[in-house]
Amino acid sequence: MTWNVQGAGNPAVLTMLKELIRVNDPQVLALLEPHISGDTAQRVCDRINFSGKTRVEAEGFSGGIWLFWRAELVTVTPIIHHPQHITVEISRRGETPWYFSAIYAQPDSVKKEELWRDLEAFARSHDKPWMAMGDFNDTRYLHERNGDGNTMRRRCHKFNSWLEDNNWMNLDYSGPDHTWMRGHSNSTRKWARLDRAICNSSW
Repeated sequence: MTWNVQGAGNPAVLTMLKELIRVNDPQVLALLEPHISGDTAQRVCDRINFSGKTRVEAEGFSGGIWLFWRAELVTVTPIIHHPQHITVEISRRGETPWYFSAIYAQPDSVKKEELWRDLEAFARSHDKPWMAMGDFNDTRYLHERNGDGNTMRRRCHKFNSWLEDNNWMNLDYSGPDHTWMRGHSNSTRKWARLDRAICNSSW
């Protein structure tokens, strides 16, 4: 399970998170954009009752990825800690090991392309089943966001080209068409499908 929590220091968020964990019972949990780091982050992580954990610190109030797992049920071996992704190997007894990447892509296009290159480099030297899930901060099609324009068309084309060039498959979903929204009136409201799960054919 992944959740772009956009701030994990709020007690109400922690209460909601514990309820989501109770209902869904994930063996692996990724939290994106916690907005806190250092000792404060450690105290919150300790209250999220998982036996295994690792994290990439937020840079100020930007980014950050926390990954938790049930070490008594699943073996998770961290491979890469990158500012925009944590990539691990997941294995269970009697099952084929596979890779999982928890993604938080920076909105900045230059930094985002750094993420894409890093994932491409990993793919060239690793061949197990692989799934990546999280906030890619991009959309595949114009209908996945409100607004139009050539700039957005170019961004969609670039993201789709990267997915196709690297043989990523887009996984289907249920629920709301948009995963992010900002603004409090019809004139200012923006929305988009920034979060998704993708995988290689082996996965």
